Amino acid sequence: MTELAELTDREQSILDILIGTYVRTGEPVGSRTISKIGIGLSSATIRNSMADLEEKGYLYQPHTSAGRAPSDKGYRFYVDRLMSREELAETARRAIRESVQEIREGNVQSLLSQVSHVIAEVSQNLGLVLSPRFEQGRFERLEMVKLSESKLLLVLTIRSGLVKTLVIEIDSDMDSTDLDETRRVVNERLFGLTIGEILTSVRERLESATEGSPKLLRLISDSADSLFQVTSVDELHLDGARNMFRQPDFTTDRLAGLIGMLEERHSMVSFLGERIDQDGIAITIGDENASPGLQGCSVLTSRYQVGNVSGVIGVIGPTRLPYARLVPLVQYIADLTGEMLDR
Repeated sequence: MTELAELTDREQSILDILIGTYVRTGEPVGSRTISKIGIGLSSATIRNSMADLEEKGYLYQPHTSAGRAPSDKGYRFYVDRLMSREELAETARRAIRESVQEIREGNVQSLLSQVSHVIAEVSQNLGLVLSPRFEQGRFERLEMVKLSESKLLLVLTIRSGLVKTLVIEIDSDMDSTDLDETRRVVNERLFGLTIGEILTSVRERLESATEGSPKLLRLISDSADSLFQVTSVDELHLDGARNMFRQPDFTTDRLAGLIGMLEERHSMVSFLGERIDQDGIAITIGDENASPGLQGCSVLTSRYQVGNVSGVIGVIGPTRLPYARLVPLVQYIADLTGEMLDR
């Protein structure tokens, strides 16, 4: 994290006004613009303070004759020390809730995909959702559906409604009694365990059973990594990439780097996974993001909770983001997502 020096009250006031103006207009801000806002300081005094802020690394001058713009360090000071969080209007809350509830009868992944769409639409940036970590969830039941004489569909459900399916090959035709008995054994022996616990003990728990089909129980044990472990990039939901092309802050090279990282979905899944245990809103700004594809961007994320399972939602955009507006937005949608999935 960037080390922040102490600023005088005057410098803090000027930085606060400058960032608010720059976020709104996208244009470098001069001393005359700030003096017109009416903070009781002359243009010359403001200009001197801006020069001091630039020397300390909080501002920079894009062009010799232009005003100043905030640096990553300036945004960090603003977010940590100056920002007054806005309230999310009740009308906005209602509209967001109604948009998400449109998918309430669908499956979990459909709802999370809709959440990423809503975030993108409301923020006009990139909305993203990482599905809950499957391995944290607790096993609820396993269903078996016979597709043919040689194919069996396994449908795994964990608490909070997460579902995973897997088709396995079976050597010989099995009658319904074998399937029913085997399913009962699996559900009795694994019920209530976390997926992580199952991964480390499934063979011992299933192959010692005296009922059910030994062959099918062994096959389920052998398929445990595929059935119980989720590393699929399909668990990442992204929406609003088109919004990135409307951002004047992004150069072609910066856009190419960001789009490249989004296409390399494993990198994004890993990046978001590192934020899943963070409380509250996590904000990384510009060069604070280790990935080159995210430098020049700000990332706001929040964990959402469904029982003992956690996921991440967030926004990616340029460093010139309306942080005060987006922080309550991301927090509200995270809370709403957890509420909708917990029903």
